[in-house]
Amino acid sequence: MVFVSELKEARVKSSFVEALWRRLSEYLGLSEYEAKLYVSLIEVGQATARKLSVFSGVPRTKVYPVLKRLIDIGLVTEIPGEPRRFMPVPPSIALKSYLKTYRDLAQNLSSLISTLEDVHKRARTQEKLRQGFIWTIKGKQNIFKKIREMLINAKRSVYIITNGNDLLLLSRMFSRLLDELASRLVKIKIITTNEQNSKYLVKELKYLYDVKVVDLQFPLTVLYVDHEQLLMSYMQSESDSLKYEDEAVFSNNPVLRRLVWAQIVNYS
Repeated sequence: MVFVSELKEARVKSSFVEALWRRLSEYLGLSEYEAKLYVSLIEVGQATARKLSVFSGVPRTKVYPVLKRLIDIGLVTEIPGEPRRFMPVPPSIALKSYLKTYRDLAQNLSSLISTLEDVHKRARTQEKLRQGFIWTIKGKQNIFKKIREMLINAKRSVYIITNGNDLLLLSRMFSRLLDELASRLVKIKIITTNEQNSKYLVKELKYLYDVKVVDLQFPLTVLYVDHEQLLMSYMQSESDSLKYEDEAVFSNNPVLRRLVWAQIVNYS
């Protein structure tokens, strides 16, 4: 029974030692023989090359070259005297530089992941911007609020395509704001339909802005600001205002913007 118990203990110990040297080899990049000799020295404390060969299973002819390599990398020291004996450098000292390297690597990897995540988020944001969005706005007052916001933030250009009725309304609501934009050298281009009710207003506006009159029916009003923001609205006449709600679409969708710009160029 004692023999069986010792045999089981030896097998467990052998498996444990094998697991140790394999992990050491994997983590530190040591060869099989290097890992086996270092683990063996950790177990026995100090030993001759012959004893190490027996204990570790490393061929005797390979022991000295492997020990020299372990001494060079700071894992083993040689004890002066005869016979030559060797002892391990304590793991807390010998492996400290490896631990620091792994910590630095983990920190650098964490930083890299953070950087990549930022790049990924920016790419997704840019993709969303390229795809654009479309908002629906309901109610005349909400539409006017959005138009005012767009005009206030205009930096380079304002293009308006509208009909006679809406031109009268826009002029009444936003003439002062349009004058301020013109004084800041923001380009203002108005394209409107040829209608009797707005011809006197058109004549006045031509002294202030670039105005083009076209012979067509255009039920919508289009506001295009800085080649970035687009609003298309359909506002009812007073007689229809109780039946239907005014609606508008606000978007930065690149496809819609290109289509509208093509129409502006065509009318111009």
